[in-house]
Amino acid sequence: MKLVNDFYDIIATVSTDDGFRCKVRLNSDHPLYRVHFPGNPVTPGVCLIQIATEILEQEYHKMLLLSKADSIKFKKTVGSNGQPTFVFTKTVVDSDCLSTRVSIEDEEAQYVKMSLHYHIA
Repeated sequence: MKLVNDFYDIIATVSTDDGFRCKVRLNSDHPLYRVHFPGNPVTPGVCLIQIATEILEQEYHKMLLLSKADSIKFKKTVGSNGQPTFVFTKTVVDSDCLSTRVSIEDEEAQYVKMSLHYHIA
């Protein structure tokens, strides 16, 4: 199930010297935030990984299946009212695999660092 245009919207995507940046707007009215966690809504880690996957699929025009997630570090929680930027660096694409490093951040802080590996479907 895709989360784009429901759980989040893409605001802008910009190429960088070593990858690309994608700013998103989270939908604070989404039903998931009413249960995770009431009174202090937090974006679930699995949703952050799914957002990263969807952004990569859009950028590379490929269907991806997550095969491995390395060294995921949650430094701060991502709230429901956020507009975090997903920063993709060191992306390697070959015939059947895609690997990348992702940082989720805003102007004030870094929230998550992860290394993701996919099979190209």
